[in-house]
Amino acid sequence: MRSRIAAVCAVLALLAVACGNAGSSKAQPSASTTPGATSITEASGAALKKNVPISGVQGVTPTEIDVAAVTAKTNPLGGKYGSFADGVQAYLNYMNSTGGIYGRQLKLTSNRDDHFANESAVKSSLAQDHAFATFIATPLFTGAPDIAATNPPMPTFIWNINPEMAGHTNIFGTVGALCFNCIGQGAPFLAQQYKYTKVAVLAYGVAESSKQCAEADRASFKAYPSAKVVYFNENLQFDQPNLTAIVGDMKTAGAQLVLTCLDQNESVILGKEMVKQHMNAVQTLPNSYDQGFIAQNSQYLQGDFDDPQFVAFEYQPQLPEIQLLMKWIKQSGFEVNELSTEGWIAGNEFVTGLKLAGPDFSQQKLIDALNQDTHFDADGMIEPIDWTIQHNDPRGPAGTTIPRYAGKYDCSITVRVQGTKFVPIPQPPPGKPWVCLTGGPNAKTLTTTPVYMSFAPSAG
Repeated sequence: MRSRIAAVCAVLALLAVACGNAGSSKAQPSASTTPGATSITEASGAALKKNVPISGVQGVTPTEIDVAAVTAKTNPLGGKYGSFADGVQAYLNYMNSTGGIYGRQLKLTSNRDDHFANESAVKSSLAQDHAFATFIATPLFTGAPDIAATNPPMPTFIWNINPEMAGHTNIFGTVGALCFNCIGQGAPFLAQQYKYTKVAVLAYGVAESSKQCAEADRASFKAYPSAKVVYFNENLQFDQPNLTAIVGDMKTAGAQLVLTCLDQNESVILGKEMVKQHMNAVQTLPNSYDQGFIAQNSQYLQGDFDDPQFVAFEYQPQLPEIQLLMKWIKQSGFEVNELSTEGWIAGNEFVTGLKLAGPDFSQQKLIDALNQDTHFDADGMIEPIDWTIQHNDPRGPAGTTIPRYAGKYDCSITVRVQGTKFVPIPQPPPGKPWVCLTGGPNAKTLTTTPVYMSFAPSAG
């Protein structure tokens, strides 16, 4: 997952050069809960229908709870960021079909297009929309300081590809705070499973996050030496059209697996050149869980790997939550894609916070309650997030080497291009789609036999 998100951010960093200062977060690790806080449980049954009179809470009336969205519906990357709001709306439609929550309907009353960097759109939304909560999916999260400074704090739910989330306890991602330069078992485990003994690593030289991603991949193979890094290049240019020499050098070095911290378009350029030179190797595909993209470029991407942040649609039997997602996104007139799925997950997270806050809810109560949730998994769709620690940079304070604030699990969902479609690999036991590596983020040795898991509520 680190490589996947880092590749997105690599492109953003490049474009940000032309957009001025994109902003950054240097927030120190922060406590996410009040020490000694009383344990809480989700409201259920009659409590979910209890309409408690609430006054003075922004975006709340006796009959509805209003939320806002800021997405890059139009953007220079061609990404489907606007679909994030579609997924949120679909989840609200589903909830409203069951009677809403606490006697109120959930309404998306503002949906702003920020185009790229969201500070101005966020400022406008905070000043004008008077929403109870905000949903965000944009290439750059320059509005993070404005969100963090709100009083009372604005509960905010984002597609997390942005480092600015770290340290802000009112901002919740569909994954926890990110670490671009942490080592991990993922790539060495993949090489081990497929008996790849020689790997190459590629990154952009003009984007720090891309370089950190590549350096972490190289360091991961030093820590878990399942294969040898025979070619390393962190000096590619953005949208570099000619990769002839690079592919030739990788082929000469005997690379079988190419780990990339590149964007989707560069992956296709790379794939075309590998096919042209008859290089017998496959690559990882960051930010490419898009069936249309794969179908269009499948001749250049055969056998390549991708790892979405959620349980891939191809796994059977499908989770009940995925079946529900597909029903309601389609019924709402939207496209089922990566970003609408992320929006659905964010909607689930928001409603989970409301359920934890209880009928006498407020913005602060929702934030405090959700920050006591040690296992948010969107009904099995994502690897569990521990919000008591995962607002923080996983590495912890500066100078530490052990990831103090990483989650409990080290799991992934991996699919592979076969023909014009994705197929899940390895084929897991029925009902257990997550491939989890033992030892977590601090494992001393590389996992040889993974544990297959499900985080769905019905799982034992």
